[in-house]
Amino acid sequence: MSSAELWSGGQYELVAARFAEIHDALVESLAPRAGERWLDVATGTGEVALRAARAGADVTGLDIAPRLLEQARSKSSAIEWVEGDAQALPFADGAFDVVSSSFGLIFAPDQEIVAEEVARVCHGRLGLTVWRPNEGPHAIYTAFSGEQPAWPSPDDWGREERLRELLGDAFELELQERVWWLEGDSPEDVWELMSNGAPPVRALLDSLEPDRGAQFRAAMLEYWSQFETAEGVREPRRYLLVLGWRR
Repeated sequence: MSSAELWSGGQYELVAARFAEIHDALVESLAPRAGERWLDVATGTGEVALRAARAGADVTGLDIAPRLLEQARSKSSAIEWVEGDAQALPFADGAFDVVSSSFGLIFAPDQEIVAEEVARVCHGRLGLTVWRPNEGPHAIYTAFSGEQPAWPSPDDWGREERLRELLGDAFELELQERVWWLEGDSPEDVWELMSNGAPPVRALLDSLEPDRGAQFRAAMLEYWSQFETAEGVREPRRYLLVLGWRR
């Protein structure tokens, strides 16, 4: 399955809506200025791009998944929406004052090329959100997919030494540890959200035979049950807010 097919599957907008506070923090930290050129890589449903545009930036949003771009395009005609690959950005060297990506470019297969492309088109500020390694659900995915974890893994972007290896030569970096909470009324409620709204989970579930799919669901429910509180499930997901200034 191609990346475009994977990320066009499911209803990612359900999960993206839960990231509002993260998108707010990312754009605020980058301090948009009126008229500056801003690229949001792997823009998804366009939430970061929309915030930057509202702050006055001249924004381009790029994504590999046509379905997500259709949703983003329906929200604003003031933003240039471009279908493209983060590993081959269709822009000139130094074309942008700001480059951002919220849990997006981390899923591109070739980390070195993505980092080189971001540095190539950015002559100013960089802002990313990247997941810290999360072994809990990933171990379950691996057990049911029958495959070894992808290497390199998107989790690598959440390791400080790897981030500096990828971006440290081009950018002066500042890393801020933060926590987002995956919440739901019950483990079943969280399963409904993630099995419908997280494309990698949806793709795995669709690939399994019914009995195996039921076992996958049961394993995930057991996992989320350990985060139940009186108010429902609250699973902490650690991430880094990464800010960079072009050297």
